[in-house]
Amino acid sequence: MKPLNVPILVLILVIGAGFGAQMLEALASRGHSLPIAGWLTTLVLLALVAVLLVNGLPLRRYMLESQERKEHPSFAPRRHQIDLPTAYRTVLLARACAYTGVVVGGIFAGQALFLLLTGTGDPLQGILPTAAAAIAGIVLGVLGVIVERWGQLPPEDGEKSAEGAGVGG
Repeated sequence: MKPLNVPILVLILVIGAGFGAQMLEALASRGHSLPIAGWLTTLVLLALVAVLLVNGLPLRRYMLESQERKEHPSFAPRRHQIDLPTAYRTVLLARACAYTGVVVGGIFAGQALFLLLTGTGDPLQGILPTAAAAIAGIVLGVLGVIVERWGQLPPEDGEKSAEGAGVGG
C-alpha cells in the first residue's frame, strides 16, 4: 500500500475550503440562514483524534521495539505485541481519518473565513465554533498522516519478502 500523498491532501483541504465558503455564499445570497458548526462538532472530531491516538500508540511502540531489536538483537520476550490484522486496521483507520480530517477541516475553514471576511457571523457563537471545528479537523488529518507513517514497514523488509517468495523474478 502506498503511503498517503500529502500534496493531494493539501489540495483536498483547499478544495474543501473553497467549497465551504462557496456554500455559505450561495446560501447567504438567497437569504437562507447559514449553517454554523457547533461545539459538538469540535468535540466529536477531538474524540476521533483520541481514538486514533489510542489505537496508533501500540503500533508505534511495536515498530520502535522492532527497530531496536533489529539494531540490538535480543532473546528477551517482546514488551509490546500487536497482531497483523490489528496493525492493518489501525493503518486503514489512520488513512480514513486523514481524508476525513482534511475534508471536514477544509469545509469548516472555508466557512470560518467566509464568516470572518463578510462579518456575517457572531464572533462567539458563529466564527469561533466553526474555526475550532476547522482546527480539530486539520489536527485529525495531520494525526492520520502521522499514524499511517508509524505503520510503514522499512523498504528492505518488503524487498526481502518479495525475493523470498519468488515474486517479480
